[in-house]
Amino acid sequence: MLKISHRIKLLFIFIGIMLTVTSCASQGVTSYDVDITMEGGSGKAYIISPVTITESDGTITAKLVWSSPNYDYMIVDGVKYDNETPGESSTFTVPVKRLDEPLTVIGDTVAMSTPHEIEYVIYWGGQKNSDAENADVPDNPAGGKGNAGKNAPEIAKNSDAPSYDGLEQTGVMDLKYAERFSVEMYGEYKLIHVDEDQDFLLVPDGVPVPADVPDDITVLQMPLDSSYIVSTSAMDLVSKAGALGSVSMSSLEADDWHVDEVRTTMERGDIVYAGKYKAPDYEMIMGQGCDLAVENTMIYHEPAVKEKLEELGIPVVVEMSSYEEHPLGRLEWIRFYGTLFGTEETADSYYDEEISKAQFVMEQPDTGLSVAFFHVTASGMINVRKPGDYISKMIEMSGGHYVITGKDDDNMLSTMNIQMEDFYAAAADADIIIYNSTIGGEIGSLDELISKNKLFAGFKAVKNGRVYCTSEDFFQKTTGMADFMNDLHNAFTGSSDEFVYLNRVE
Repeated sequence: MLKISHRIKLLFIFIGIMLTVTSCASQGVTSYDVDITMEGGSGKAYIISPVTITESDGTITAKLVWSSPNYDYMIVDGVKYDNETPGESSTFTVPVKRLDEPLTVIGDTVAMSTPHEIEYVIYWGGQKNSDAENADVPDNPAGGKGNAGKNAPEIAKNSDAPSYDGLEQTGVMDLKYAERFSVEMYGEYKLIHVDEDQDFLLVPDGVPVPADVPDDITVLQMPLDSSYIVSTSAMDLVSKAGALGSVSMSSLEADDWHVDEVRTTMERGDIVYAGKYKAPDYEMIMGQGCDLAVENTMIYHEPAVKEKLEELGIPVVVEMSSYEEHPLGRLEWIRFYGTLFGTEETADSYYDEEISKAQFVMEQPDTGLSVAFFHVTASGMINVRKPGDYISKMIEMSGGHYVITGKDDDNMLSTMNIQMEDFYAAAADADIIIYNSTIGGEIGSLDELISKNKLFAGFKAVKNGRVYCTSEDFFQKTTGMADFMNDLHNAFTGSSDEFVYLNRVE
């Protein structure tokens, strides 16, 4: 039972509603405005309060006008209602059974990279606050909450700053292969989504930060010029995107880099070693004025490190390029870094050139040749790429047929160890075998390969001299995919062209 004070509040609410009534008695229609609060979603968009209620012949409807044009439909009591004003603030006229009970609705927003249905609860006439003691009073007109991020510094009030909810989308990045990131343009601002749980608002230098940016969006004030790059695959993309000048710290020593530009820059002292991903040198990172840390997914195994960086006010991007379904999706992440560091033109130019080279290879006839890709572990096991791995896919895209078949298991590893006997059964008759030099180093001769296991002497590719080895720098050079595919195709076709990432083993 409501307390007497609450009943009095509801009575005043009712009186307030009745005072705003505008009757059209001759038509049997009554309209009036009701203040609302709402919960659900992130607070980025909300239904504008007050809401116009219309009663006619015992039927009640509410005209819901959103602060955003990005809602294409709503669902109320299982019925779908389409937006009445496309291109303007999304508007819906929906039925309401009772004004003394909250209304649960679903709104479908197209503001993100893919449409999302989000559930909201609408409270009529301040019900939420009158029905609950010590209610948390919302700080925007419709009950949502928002600021520039948990660890972001306080942003001074700026009368010229636009409202975040008032930003209108002006375009999206057209991506061909990548699915793990997206970029939306809002005039001068860019909103970057990484996977499903990382959102970053890029604010150009000299442009005010919008007011009321939601908690789940990290504001990145450009230019970003002192980044700590932990992901080794990211460094090559950053370099080829023309953004190496934005990097001041690395998780590898200079001698560990096979990317020449990075090694040279570190030897010159413009990039310094700041510790491994699980043991960063926080004092150095702070001393360098770090404004962004780019990690790979290994950081999820060391959550305390990520939390510490964020506590220090350093935004963290966990890049997901290695999880792209299509191999060339990894390469397309160069456009992510071009956007992040403001070098879009350089990044796009490099990407377009490499994609053109890769497409040329993909258009060549299938060679029909069977191919194995492997290395021998220290314990004598054979490590192979799974059929769904990006290397396996590039072999197929380059005109070969990968010999390891079957369904990938559920773990996220891209490789698996098998017994030599099983590998012999799958690859002994392969036309070409390629030794992966990443772990144990390159092999210089067929005798060296056979010394690892005598069964290799019986392989068809060994007998025919069609054995290759990857160069040690290949796996640090994400941007070299087109050249690697061309190497594969040349190996398959017996071309005399020079290789970039493959060496013939004799």
